[in-house]
Amino acid sequence: MNLQPNLFVVPPSGGRIALALLFSLAVCTALPAKEATPSCCEHKEDADAATAESIYQLDATWTTQLGKPMTLADLKGRPVLITMGYATCKFACPRLATDLLGIEKKLTAEERANLAVVFVSIDPERDTPEQIKSFFDQYKVDHQRWFGLRGDEDAILELSVALGIRYRKTTETDFAHSNIIALLSPTGEIVHRQEGLGTDPADLITALRKPLEKP
Repeated sequence: MNLQPNLFVVPPSGGRIALALLFSLAVCTALPAKEATPSCCEHKEDADAATAESIYQLDATWTTQLGKPMTLADLKGRPVLITMGYATCKFACPRLATDLLGIEKKLTAEERANLAVVFVSIDPERDTPEQIKSFFDQYKVDHQRWFGLRGDEDAILELSVALGIRYRKTTETDFAHSNIIALLSPTGEIVHRQEGLGTDPADLITALRKPLEKP
């Protein structure tokens, strides 16, 4: 599959997409300041409050690989690794899954238990819950902590803009897309983005452990 670094999606008209574009600007402008602020989990009650920069402001309902409905806000209260791809991808997405598993292997058992991993499909036409589950089963993931999400096209585009992930369909069966793993704080803000396949996850793990630290 030919992956291109600068891919843009031509958005359909509609209020949700306009909201997503405005939301992405808020996320991008807020990121530098986040590096200098204390951990969002210094106080337990903070985990219950989503800020204006939080991904959890997006209210779309998704379907998991187990056929259950959920919203992103259902993940509130713990750190989340989130990426986007498609289950029938032959190159990049298997590498992304391997990278996610590699990150987990570097964590302690307690850290893994507190972590959620989210794979959002950019191909809702073909990625049924059963297809995503089959993709996950190849890697023997924990289905209680790994969530493969399928949604409508507006919800997918809205989230991709918020995460800074670009994609476009290249053939009837393939997509070109960014290879990004984003780390969300327990309140849903993007605190780190790992770009590329096979990237050393040391910086991501350092960022991940900050919200896991007890006050």
